[in-house]
Amino acid sequence: MEYFLLFLIWIAASFFFPVVLRRIQIPWVNSVILAGIFVGPYGFGVVYPGEITDFFAALGLVFLMFTAGLDTKLSVLKKAGKDVTYFAALNFFIPFATGFFVGILLGLDVFASLILGTCYSSSSIGVIIVTLKELKVQSEIKSTIVSAMFIEDVLSLVLLAVFLHAIMPVSPIPLPLFPVAIFIFLLVVFYLIPKLQQFLLQWGAKKDAFAGQLRSVFITLSLVALMAERIGVHAMVGGFLAGLILSDMLGKRRKLREKIFALSYGFLIPIFLLNLGMTTNVETLFVPQDAALAGLIIVSLVASKIASGFLGARLAKFPSRVSFGMGVMTIPQMSTTLATASIAADYGIFGDGLVAGLVVLSIVTITIAPFLTRLMFGRKTKPSRIERLWLGDKSA
Repeated sequence: MEYFLLFLIWIAASFFFPVVLRRIQIPWVNSVILAGIFVGPYGFGVVYPGEITDFFAALGLVFLMFTAGLDTKLSVLKKAGKDVTYFAALNFFIPFATGFFVGILLGLDVFASLILGTCYSSSSIGVIIVTLKELKVQSEIKSTIVSAMFIEDVLSLVLLAVFLHAIMPVSPIPLPLFPVAIFIFLLVVFYLIPKLQQFLLQWGAKKDAFAGQLRSVFITLSLVALMAERIGVHAMVGGFLAGLILSDMLGKRRKLREKIFALSYGFLIPIFLLNLGMTTNVETLFVPQDAALAGLIIVSLVASKIASGFLGARLAKFPSRVSFGMGVMTIPQMSTTLATASIAADYGIFGDGLVAGLVVLSIVTITIAPFLTRLMFGRKTKPSRIERLWLGDKSA
């Protein structure tokens, strides 16, 4: 297919589908995935995945995790106290164990079941944080939720890196030494990379009037992603860590953040979501066994997240109703789950039915979680334009 025709189809699909589906209140992420399903080989067969789509989709995945890291303030972790630890521990390990046993029940091997458990243990801060900003939620509740979800995402990504290396090693580092390599990698990322970025922002960027600061950030992102790949960690983990360490540094550089998010969500991330839709065999959902599989994944994930969140919040001495609402807030599954589904499909770890089930899980949870959260806590002010766009308000 001609490059410009392919580019036109990409952009048109990621533009028109969200506009149309927004009218029936389907979130943007869901609509772009659905667009990929419609134009892909399991839909109307307009576009087929290839080297070009795979390359840009890989970049989109890294940028998706990078922006997720930027949305997570590293300074929040430093303020995490005992209550956050209780909540994060239960909300991580109970869903992780649930996902693992679901994998064993489905006949997956141990490592594949552990990877499925990693999907269950993660939560998406970006989905729920817009809703939190508009609700009558105490600052203590907000800080507990955000801190806990941050800890859960970091742990799930580190575990995912270890499990993937055990199954499909892409570096010569032996598995027993792999945790040591990760530890050294984290030391370099958290202590040396910020200094490099500060140097690039203060020196090189000032001498370049043509978006030099933006390119300096991308140099850092590429370097961290490359280092991650060299030690056998997927580049998406490097992308998340790069966003995480730069989140506080770029917090006051609003224009620079806007440029990053514009490029990410305007081009690269939609291509990843489109490619994910194109490679998702939705035909399996019409098979009773696979449809039941998707239902089992959704029900077990939602139940484990709500129950563990409730128990963790009660242990932290929050009231019962508030505790239930805090459990509901941890339901959304987006960045880590979609990324894991994509990688597991590429490595042949998960079958088509399981990958389709995880995609459906993400679609369902990022749709119902904001709605249920608003039901639990009510609204403080009128929704912002961003939230109205997210929810599909025609007047946005």
